[in-house]
Amino acid sequence: MIDLESLNREQRRAVEAGDGPLLIVAGPGTGKTKTLTMRIVYLIEHDHVPADHILALTFTKKAAEEMSSRVEHLLGSAKRARPHITTFHALCHELLGGELQFITEPQRLQVIKQLSRPTTLKQMSPRELGLRISRVKNKAEEDEDLTKMVVAYDAALEELGMLDFDDLLTRVDALLSSDETVRNKLHERFRYILVDEFQDTNKLQYDLLQQLRGNDNLFVIGDPLQSIYGFRGASGDIFERFKADFPKAHEIVLTRNYRSAPEVVALSNALFAEAPQLQAHKTTPGTVHAVQVLNEYSEASWVLDEIQRAIGGGDMLRAVSDDDARMHRTLKDFAILYRSRIAAGAMQKALEESGLPYQVVGDGSPYEEAKVQAIIALMKSAQTGEAPHLEGFSAGQSAAIKDLLGQTEGVLPHTLAEKIIALLGFENTLALTQFVGSLVRFTTLAEAVAHFEKIAETTFYDPDVDAITLLTIHASKGLEFPSVFLIGAEEGILPYVGPWQKKDTNKYPDDEERRLFYVATTRAKDQLAILHTTKRAGQPAHLSHFAQELSPEVLPQEVDAHFETDQRRAVKRAIKRSQQTLF
Repeated sequence: MIDLESLNREQRRAVEAGDGPLLIVAGPGTGKTKTLTMRIVYLIEHDHVPADHILALTFTKKAAEEMSSRVEHLLGSAKRARPHITTFHALCHELLGGELQFITEPQRLQVIKQLSRPTTLKQMSPRELGLRISRVKNKAEEDEDLTKMVVAYDAALEELGMLDFDDLLTRVDALLSSDETVRNKLHERFRYILVDEFQDTNKLQYDLLQQLRGNDNLFVIGDPLQSIYGFRGASGDIFERFKADFPKAHEIVLTRNYRSAPEVVALSNALFAEAPQLQAHKTTPGTVHAVQVLNEYSEASWVLDEIQRAIGGGDMLRAVSDDDARMHRTLKDFAILYRSRIAAGAMQKALEESGLPYQVVGDGSPYEEAKVQAIIALMKSAQTGEAPHLEGFSAGQSAAIKDLLGQTEGVLPHTLAEKIIALLGFENTLALTQFVGSLVRFTTLAEAVAHFEKIAETTFYDPDVDAITLLTIHASKGLEFPSVFLIGAEEGILPYVGPWQKKDTNKYPDDEERRLFYVATTRAKDQLAILHTTKRAGQPAHLSHFAQELSPEVLPQEVDAHFETDQRRAVKRAIKRSQQTLF
């Protein structure tokens, strides 16, 4: 049973809207998931739509599970059909049916590495080329040389008897385009279609939506200002395309922000002054400021000092008084965001030296390293009983691995990982140490494997561990933290400018970089600190123009209290180094 009184005016309009195309623009923290789930239940309970005629699509298994859980709670224990809530890829898997064998990411990169390339693509890494291949398959990019590579790549997969996840979408797209009977059955089955995070939709997924629907009962919800996956193929103009295709669509904008302090909301509004303005529901004040530090080492020191002070202090100088105890934070309350991994090197090193627990999410996560992925794959094989993929190992290693994986009963997950590392002769890197350490809390292999699958949905973010989170802005989307530090807020980093920028000005357009800045700032619930250096890697640095454009009332600017001290030390070090070169 839904409580319509718990909704604000715009949310209620979205939930109670009649049939026909409906476009909901939902800014950060405006209750997007609540609105979507209550719309589903309203259709069932008020409009008496049979639940099995409703299809809700999202982009991650985690989001689908959360949506399903909320709908289940609202519907109660009554025995009746349930709406079909799933991801685009899972739906396509269901429609294709049969036993499908999917290539793993390490295998996929190996296939790409072995493909012959035209001159124009020779400088790309296998990972970057894999991304470009995926863009072509998702109708997000057209390039003659890439198209030829896609043909060769697909042929290589077919020879292996495998598919990649893009094939789920392309094959269903082809099926629905050619088979009217299948298409009509789906039109009959799904009378109402709802799409979450609509701004992440690419052209292929949008085309699938058009084929799946048999009428205009299409409800889409998302935020165009959070469209940051253009590099993956998400269409930045997907909202405009929807309006063009459905000129009679009803549009509702959710503007009440329940997440952030008024100061954070004011800053996010100023970044897109022409867009619908958010209204802060919270009245408790927060803090927002830009801080100038000397260099990347000063930046790391400033952030660590702030965290130490907020958690109660690691020493007497940092400790807060008992009067401020209510403001104490736990480590999981802090997120350190950055545009690219290169901006976080000094920060991660400082955290490692501090001894404070931390996790790296997205680019740079230990879970993304090839050796860690290999260990996870072997642990999954031990759990499922499936034969492990042992390509690249010696005959002796393969035999030993099979023997080890066949004797895992009662073996603790971290112990199994250590045995695999020793057996394969892996060098004990920081990534491997962090990975093994993360397994200590699990007592069974099933728990550990379930954990891998869960956090893979959020680029390996673990919400249960009490640790500071380091993550790219892309990986932060959908998350929120009481206190956020945005480091490297500098020209050339955010917005990003690469050496090829003059040749390819569309790769990271300024408007998408601004949206990245927007996503980063709107992750903060109470405190937001935007840091920039005077010099980074020894070169002059300047505050991002996204921050420079903001008024001091919206973004107060200050200088690190230790700036002059750090500067004098830097000068002394430079003099000492120059003197040493004389001898």
